[in-house]
Amino acid sequence: MDVYRVGRLAVAAFALLIAAALLLPSLVVIPSSFSSTRIINFPPEGFAWRWYQEYFTVPEWTRASVYSFVVASLSTVGSLAIGIPAAYALVRGQFRFKQAVTLLVMTPLIIPPILIASALFLFLSGIGLIGTTIAVVLGHTLLALPFVTVIVSASLRNLDPSFELAALSLGAPPVQVFRFVLGPLIRPAILTAGLFAFLTSFGEFIVTLFVIGTTDITLPIQLWKGIRFEFNPTIAAAASMLTALTVVVLLLAELSRLRAPRGG
Repeated sequence: MDVYRVGRLAVAAFALLIAAALLLPSLVVIPSSFSSTRIINFPPEGFAWRWYQEYFTVPEWTRASVYSFVVASLSTVGSLAIGIPAAYALVRGQFRFKQAVTLLVMTPLIIPPILIASALFLFLSGIGLIGTTIAVVLGHTLLALPFVTVIVSASLRNLDPSFELAALSLGAPPVQVFRFVLGPLIRPAILTAGLFAFLTSFGEFIVTLFVIGTTDITLPIQLWKGIRFEFNPTIAAAASMLTALTVVVLLLAELSRLRAPRGG
């Protein structure tokens, strides 16, 4: 019993250590965004809102944020449109090479992003899509697809298939079965998957750097440019906004999980 308690305490301590390591950069960046000087420093000197005002008023930052929102929204729709049927086929379907298809869908989680970015660049440049919004959306959709598939698949595995079979036996076509039976039961999982897909796209940098053009750029690319050429507290303000977005998405995902019906 004592060994079990020691093990639990060790795991909890290790988890807290990892959480602290992940949160430490934010604890430095967020206070630095309120500095009154033109150079990022920690601890900050003075207190000012001017860098957040600059973030919301300077065209480079506002255009990058809006473009990231548009790309993330389109990528979320695309990953849901592909990921939900893929999850249903992998959970409910019986076909050959099922494990191979599952591995193919999970590939973006296994292969390093730099390899995915290189492959996308070679493929999209061959068909003339490099530098377009379509290229960015396709790349982000590919990266978000595994998250959607995994989350929706987990919900489907916990759902009794008798609900669907009963609806089908009463003559309901598959589209209506999904709309009125299956869809409402897995709606929390779909919402969570969409939130994670949005967050994956909004914060993506490596793949974006390979396929994006020079006219419209995303917020992570603008942050990268700012770090290279300016390094003023506006960068810290933008990073703080990105951190806040991440926290909000995670809270919404947890709220969706808590409100999920049993068996869904």
